[in-house]
Amino acid sequence: MSVLNESSLKSFFQGGAQSLKAVLFYGQDDGLIDECRRQAVKIVTGQAQDPFCRVELKSADVSADVSALFAEANAISLMGGRRVIEIRDADNKLAGALKDYLSSCKSDALIVVTAGALQKESALRKLFEKAENAGVFACYADDGDKLKRFVAQTLAENGLQASPDVVSSIADNLGADRMMSRSELTKLAIYMGDRKQIEYDDVAACIGDASVLSIDNFLYALSGGQVEESQKVLEKLYAEGQSPIGLLRMASSHFKRFHLVQSKIARGEAASAAMNALYPKIHFKRTADFQSGLRFWSLPKIARALDLLTQTETRCKSKNIPQNLLCSRTFLLIARLARR
Repeated sequence: MSVLNESSLKSFFQGGAQSLKAVLFYGQDDGLIDECRRQAVKIVTGQAQDPFCRVELKSADVSADVSALFAEANAISLMGGRRVIEIRDADNKLAGALKDYLSSCKSDALIVVTAGALQKESALRKLFEKAENAGVFACYADDGDKLKRFVAQTLAENGLQASPDVVSSIADNLGADRMMSRSELTKLAIYMGDRKQIEYDDVAACIGDASVLSIDNFLYALSGGQVEESQKVLEKLYAEGQSPIGLLRMASSHFKRFHLVQSKIARGEAASAAMNALYPKIHFKRTADFQSGLRFWSLPKIARALDLLTQTETRCKSKNIPQNLLCSRTFLLIARLARR
């Protein structure tokens, strides 16, 4: 099966792909990685999480001596049935040992491996991408339509309903970590009680104060030319695990909304009408902030900001420079640009 997409991953979690001997979850979203790991383990252990068919090995130990992996894979569970072996925080040193295992082991044990961000040329990643009896899924921060789908699906699972605008509002106010996002949505479900229809006020009152203030305040501090405030909130976002590239894209979407409104104003449309036509709609608590931003951002300046954001994302993907530093510099330049 090799590279898993969302559809094949769902099938795998439902008990499909029995031929897979091992699966790798890697990326920058620790919450999503852990969620995938736990669901993969349940394929073998079931909801009861039977401890007798589950074991965890250290990556360094398996790298040094693959016989430990063979021994655990071939061991017979006390209660019978298939076994699952977890290897967390793996690195490229593990690739050699796993290559030997995947090419020769006849056990039906499932090996669940987790790792941080892996480059395209990573030996571990390439092994899983090419092996016919292994699967790999990249766990990157939820954003855009993917995050909205996650929100809508999670709300439905909890028997809740929300309009597309409200779903967008929830998504805009969630962080980049899947575990934190799921926690916030669970909190929202508890907050709703017996009510099923979620409104804007419910989102404002409940969805993680840290996420709401951090993301929303950051974007408006940025477009409002508040240099110190934008940098302060940016550091908080990084500390919460927000993806630098995710923030670049959110900022780009933010400025595209300014561009759309300014373009309509340039064609003679009233600012209020142009703002009301935006989708998703501007939250009523941010209307004044958006109107204020229009005074700072002409079409040429917006184009410059969007260009900076696009260039920075490209550099983040191609340069061996910490993404946080690249993005912080770009956001600083944009905040200063607002006041020029």
